[in-house]
This record gives sequence, C-alpha cells and structure tokens, in this order.
Amino acid sequence: MRAAHRPPAPLRRGLKLGAFDVGAIVAGAVGLGAICLPAGPAGAAGGTPPTPPIAVPAASPAGYALGPLDRIRLRVFEWRASRDEIFAWTALNDEFTIGADGTLSLPIIGDIPVAGLPTREVGRLVARRLRERMELADAPDTAVEIAQYRPFYITGAVDKPGEFSFRPGLTVAKAVALAGGPPRVTDSGLLRLERDAITARGDLAGLHKDRDQLTIRLVRLAAERDDKPKIEFPKELAGRPDPGLQSLIEREASTFEARRRALAMQVDAIEDLKRFLRQQIDALNGQLATIDTQIKLIATEIRSNEQLAERGLATQQRTIAAGRSMAQMESEKLRTTTDLLRAREAISRADLSILDMRSRRATEVTAEMRDTQRMLEQLKPRMEMTERLIIEAEVSAPRVLSDRAQARRARPIYRITRQGAAGVQEIVGEEVTALMPGDAVSVELPNSDLPAVSWPNATRPGAMTSLN
Repeated sequence: MRAAHRPPAPLRRGLKLGAFDVGAIVAGAVGLGAICLPAGPAGAAGGTPPTPPIAVPAASPAGYALGPLDRIRLRVFEWRASRDEIFAWTALNDEFTIGADGTLSLPIIGDIPVAGLPTREVGRLVARRLRERMELADAPDTAVEIAQYRPFYITGAVDKPGEFSFRPGLTVAKAVALAGGPPRVTDSGLLRLERDAITARGDLAGLHKDRDQLTIRLVRLAAERDDKPKIEFPKELAGRPDPGLQSLIEREASTFEARRRALAMQVDAIEDLKRFLRQQIDALNGQLATIDTQIKLIATEIRSNEQLAERGLATQQRTIAAGRSMAQMESEKLRTTTDLLRAREAISRADLSILDMRSRRATEVTAEMRDTQRMLEQLKPRMEMTERLIIEAEVSAPRVLSDRAQARRARPIYRITRQGAAGVQEIVGEEVTALMPGDAVSVELPNSDLPAVSWPNATRPGAMTSLN
C-alpha cells in the first residue's frame, strides 16, 4: 500500500504539483485520527514533519490480484523538508483503469504491468518508478486502493442474466439475488396465459373479418375488370347468417354501383359530345353542298359574260365582278372544309378519351386486385400463428409451466469459471461460496430440459381454426 517511510533528505530535483498546510493537516488528524506523526530528523524546520495522509483502502478479498478492468485510486505525496511542506503529485492523484492487457497507464511514469500484483506491490512499484524517472532522493509515499472491481457475470436459470458490478464479500447467493433470483412461475403467470388466450381469440376474430373483407373486395374488383353489370358473390359468403358479413357485402355492392355509374356518366358525356359533333359535320356538309352550287352558278355566269363581251354586248366589269364572287365562294368553301376536318378530329379525340378512360380504370382495378391478393396471402400466416398462440396459451404452455415449476423446486447447481494464475478453472460452488471479480457464474437447474412445445394434431373443440 504505502512505501516504507525513509527520513526526508534534500531533493536534487522534483516536480512541485501542489502543497498542503502542515497546521491544517495536523488539525485534521486530531479530529479524524487518520494521520500519524512519526518522529522526524533532528534539526528539521518546524520540528517533526507530518506524514502525508493515506486513504484507507476498501476491503478486498484476501490475496486479491489486480487484473484488466479493475479501477484503482492512486495517492502520491512527498515530504519536502527544505520547505517543511507536503507536496501532492496531483497528476497522479486520480482514478485509473487497468487496460485489457493488464497495463496501468499513468502520467509522468508511463505504462506499468500490474496484472497479478496486489495493491501494496503496485504502490511500491509506482513509488520506485517515480523516484527513478524524476531522480528523487527518496521514493514518495504512495497509497493504492481499489475504487471499483472488475465485473462478474452470471448466466443460466436467473431472471436477469448479464454483467454486474463486483462488491467485497459477494457470495453465490448474493450474486443470484442481484440477478433477480431464479425465474418465477406463479399463478399470475397462468392468469396471464388466460388473458393472452382471450386477446389472441379477439385478434383471430379480427383477422377472420379482414379476410372476409378482402375476399369480398376481390370479387367486386373482378366484376369491375370484366365490366359486369352486377356482382355475383360466392354462396358461402352471401348465404352466411352474419350481420357483419352482410354489411360488408352491401358496402362493396354500393361501391361497385357507384364506380360503375361514375364511369358510365363520363362515357355518356363524351358520347353526347360526339353526337353534337356529328350534327355539326352534317351541317357543314350541307353548307359545302350549297357553296358548290353557288360556285357552279357563278362559273356559268362568268362564261356567259365572256361570250357577250366577245360580241360587244357586255362590259368587262361584269366579268370581273363575277370572278370576285367566285373567289369569295372558294374561300368560304375552304373555311367550311377546315371546320369539317376539325369536327371529325374532335370525334376521334373523343373516341380516344373513352378508350383511355376505360384503360385507366382497368389498370387501377388490376393494381387493386394485385394488392388485395397480396394482403390475403399475408393474412394467412398471421391467422395460423394466432391460432397456434391460442393453442399454446390454453394447452401447451400451462403444461410446460407446470413441469418447469416442479423442476425449479430442485436444488440448483452453481458452476463458477475463474481465471487464475494457473489458467481457467471451473468450480462447483454452493450458495455461501465467495466470488472473485471476473468470475462467471452459471446457474443450472436439474431436470430442466423440457420437451419443446408441440402443436396438437387435433384441435380443441370450439377453437377457431378455419383457414380456408
């Protein structure tokens, strides 16, 4: 723990990291009784030099050797007689964790292998290393205590297996208590199973309802895809005396009728537009016939005027006026022909709109059918699992719990795996066996190897197991 005290001597070189007032230390020692004042060398200033305060180490297992993950608390002090002061090496007065390789990394000193050493030997080693590194006349006083032991582990038949902090005086019984004790099976567990069975039955009823709803929706979508005027539901669904199922059928029938009417109204609106365009085409054709007649009359008039003009019986002006009228009729005919082509184009676009509308509806119905079929396929394993949970909660689990409760009445077996100097050791312990940091405790229950839960071939009467 603390290095052997040597009479203080003049220091050749040192690192001052802090100082304590001697009077304050002496006053504290009187009140706490934690510091001794041994006789100092004659002629020292101020009389007898006080001994630096040493922290009382926590209780540890006899002969305990440090190892990886142990956390130590280090205290290093030095009496400097030239100033009649106690200096604390504050850079070293802290808590340090031993690394996984068993090395203690300290400032100023560096890495020190401490695995397998007791705390007293570690204190001496630190003092010697510090004296050599800083070229001190005497080794400083050191104190090493265990701040936190490395954890221990417990597995097996306990309620909360895992890693726990070690504490001095720990026994197997205390370790099992820290892990929550053995798993408990009481009447409340059976009540929970009954509650789970009721909950699972409710879930299964909901899954049956979801399956019926998806099946009815699939029938409705098939009718829409085939453009049927009415839905024909399967007899096993339509004839079932279930108000909820009948409500689902009525709702899907209403949806089918509403969607069919909406599509029909859109198609009728486009057909009305086509009828209007056809009437417009008929009118334009009649207008073209009239224009052709007028063009023929004007052409006759032009020929007659040309003949009269050759004989000198008509002027050239009449011929020019007739030609102007002919040009206007030709222009009117061209405009009417353009309007006629536009009307026919509009009818073609209306036909394409109807085809596109029906195609979109068919695509939407196909996608909905695919999604509905996928949901039905996903629903079946969920129903199977829920029915198995009901069987487990009502039949298998109570039997297994009863068998395990009987097995837990037997005396447990405690196996302790310990890493020692000679290697890994396995110890069969008792409840009063003392544990060491780093131990791994396995709690075993004899006759606890129970058969796995098997699902009965014949279902219990009244169980909902229809997965058709």
